[in-house]
Amino acid sequence: MKPTKILKIAIASLLIIACALSMFGCKGKNKSEHGPDGKLPNQHENLRYYFQQGYRTDWCIKEVDSDKRMLDRDTGLVMVLTPATAEEKTDENGKAKTVYTPVDGVEYCIYYYNGEGIMMTTSRSDIVTWLQDADSKFFFNNKHYRTSPRDTFLQIGEPVTTTAEYSKLQFSTVSYTFTKDGENYVGVYNLVMAGLEYFVVTFEAKEDLYDQYKDQYLETIGDFRRKGWETSDVG
Repeated sequence: MKPTKILKIAIASLLIIACALSMFGCKGKNKSEHGPDGKLPNQHENLRYYFQQGYRTDWCIKEVDSDKRMLDRDTGLVMVLTPATAEEKTDENGKAKTVYTPVDGVEYCIYYYNGEGIMMTTSRSDIVTWLQDADSKFFFNNKHYRTSPRDTFLQIGEPVTTTAEYSKLQFSTVSYTFTKDGENYVGVYNLVMAGLEYFVVTFEAKEDLYDQYKDQYLETIGDFRRKGWETSDVG
């Protein structure tokens, strides 16, 4: 066989292999654990406060008003999610069913604010500064909390970072630690602006549970989106 013919066959073979690898790579990129749109199985849509939140089948809504009104106007709380443990039980008819029990000490909360102090010139960095200012009415430790303000807020764990990983939204994210009822907690809050309003999305867990549920939290906030009258920020 002539050398030129051998070279042509070799080049053709390499092209076929390259095409096959390319097709395989594209299929891999398009795969989604939860379907082509990337949404989690359960969706809560709240058009009163302009947001939509997806959550896993092994998570549950711990608190949300049936009329989708604010749960706590002082703190701005509008929704509480929590992971749950599954247990197989039998009902009175002998049918098997799965019962989910909320995990104690792990909560994902959404807070909403649209009021005094927010102007067209207000930026996310401005609000983050207010959230960390003990003299501000927006001070995170006194503003966004569950049940009662924290008695001991130990420290801001990490500097503010900006990320675009969640849907198509730009968040400012701060990690922190605190003590509640004598137990150490790890938390993270995420601030996203929406015109003259903002959302603070928090994930707080007992110190020994934080790492266990961190990936699930990231998956959940990855399916948080703002909703408008006609459009949504779909990731």
